[in-house]
Amino acid sequence: MKKLIFTFVFLVVSMSCLDTFAQTDRISIIPQRKLDDFGVSKSLAPLNTSPISAPFTLGAGFYSGDVIIGPEVLTGNDGFYDYKTNGEANHYIQVDPGNPLLLHAIDVQADTTDGAGATTRRTEYAISTDGGSTWAYVTNVPLIRSGFAVLQLAPGVGDKVAAIANHNQPVGFPLSAQLYLDAFSQLGSFTEYNQMGEAIWPQMTVLNNGNIIIVSRPQSASSAQNDTVFYSIWDGATIGPLNVLWVATPPYSGGVAFSNMAFNIANNGNGTVGMIANPETETDVLDNPIVHMRISTDNGATLGTAFDIFTPFLENGDQDTVAISGGHDLTFKQGTDDWYWVASGTADGLFAKTRLFLIRGTGTTVTSTTVIADTVNLPMMARTFYQPWAFQMAIDHPKFGWSADNNVLYCSYDVVTQDSGMNGFNTRDVFYQYSTDAGTTWSDPVQVTNTPTIDEGFPSISLWNAGTNPASYELNIVYMKDVGDGPTSFNGSNATAPESHNFQVYRKITLATTGIHNNTISNPNEYSLLQNYPNPFNPSTTIEFNVPQKDFVSLKVYNSAGKEVATLVNGSISAGSHKVSFNSSSLSSGVYFYTLVSGDFRETKKMVLLK
Repeated sequence: MKKLIFTFVFLVVSMSCLDTFAQTDRISIIPQRKLDDFGVSKSLAPLNTSPISAPFTLGAGFYSGDVIIGPEVLTGNDGFYDYKTNGEANHYIQVDPGNPLLLHAIDVQADTTDGAGATTRRTEYAISTDGGSTWAYVTNVPLIRSGFAVLQLAPGVGDKVAAIANHNQPVGFPLSAQLYLDAFSQLGSFTEYNQMGEAIWPQMTVLNNGNIIIVSRPQSASSAQNDTVFYSIWDGATIGPLNVLWVATPPYSGGVAFSNMAFNIANNGNGTVGMIANPETETDVLDNPIVHMRISTDNGATLGTAFDIFTPFLENGDQDTVAISGGHDLTFKQGTDDWYWVASGTADGLFAKTRLFLIRGTGTTVTSTTVIADTVNLPMMARTFYQPWAFQMAIDHPKFGWSADNNVLYCSYDVVTQDSGMNGFNTRDVFYQYSTDAGTTWSDPVQVTNTPTIDEGFPSISLWNAGTNPASYELNIVYMKDVGDGPTSFNGSNATAPESHNFQVYRKITLATTGIHNNTISNPNEYSLLQNYPNPFNPSTTIEFNVPQKDFVSLKVYNSAGKEVATLVNGSISAGSHKVSFNSSSLSSGVYFYTLVSGDFRETKKMVLLK
């Protein structure tokens, strides 16, 4: 509970699953001992703050249907640590909803001067002030060894501030989860809040009242309470006591000495909080865990009775057992009681039968369970490992994100492909899908990376992404890019790959033209931008423009000071006459300008908003 204040501001511009399963009639996912924190040095070697050149060419931007995948940009977070999460849904990037030019990113790394077995694992923090075009590494949070961090944004003085949770061992405290909040947005001066007890691997959510709930679990060498998932509440001053979320029920699969229970937490912005426990050591009649959920309607002050959201089942004539066995994430549609849980699972322990489940619910009622990704829409997915790879499913590490208007739900994940690199391991690529009908139907997977010999994994997307006008939506994503295939930092009891330097990469993705009305009859022979109508207007107006050929088109709105206030179009547009609606309900009265840009063509017109 003790609060420590320390400042570290260094601005330097620089820049997982199980081993192959036994193919038995009934699977029992026997937990391996995950990476622990016992018997290691807690001090960091001096930082290598020199700019690092990536050993690869950054990917250029490209089109994928009507989606624009922006170019790769280094965030400045890099190092030798390639085991980014211990099974939890760690979000590594966030965009400030109040100022979308401000981006925050974290990464779990080891210093660039260290090798594969380094004890100097740390949490790196980087920022962008121009919407992701350029980035700067700021500092480590904290300055001692830490692990498996998660990033959210919390209320601050003005713009939102970074809230980072990870586990470490400050002087005078046991190894436990800690919370860090920046003094001002992107300053890099963090206050440390200590959580009492030996619970680590934190997940967290920031509530509408400014409080933060942290979910964590112990990994005690004495096995004390290793079967329990806890939550605690930061009230703006201290972290409160550990409260029980879930206690696993014996008999245990593989013992409980080093529990592999996983968990998620999210809130709806109106006081409702959901917490999920996936007790991997706890087994049902099919020798696999049931996934449980509890809901609070008072910002975590009390929790409702647990209910089941996933129970292992049989398929293929009762020959195969289907169970959750990989990463998972939880989200709410803001302002509603509708929640979504995505999880990697498999049938009968067969790597080739990996699939991504989406479970939806309202309150304590599960409304649907569907599969949104498997070998049907991911034919490039590997059917087997070339070499054993601990805690990595064929589809894994899913993360959720939303558009600003709550109309688009995104889900990113990595896929183990049938390609391999220089070390003889499979390589991964990054994909995402999106839904525009609250998760009922989903787009085909969109492939973000496609580099056969380079490993790209552990994707993370911002919880909030710009997109309040249906003409254009943005998605902000980071992922690990590594020329060395295979795990170097941790691979269970299996052999690791040679040391390799990995980099965190950022991309901005644009879902273009979902709200543009096309006139396919007209065939203009030149670019033109028409006067909006009505004009003056309040609050909506229509803008028409003509495009003589399929091309990349940008249509943006600016205020009288030249500041961009809306992006109406930003993508590939087919030839023809088009019109788009502009809603100015969030803007004040005044003169505004809208500009159409395509290649060498550029035209601007004035419009007047009168409220």
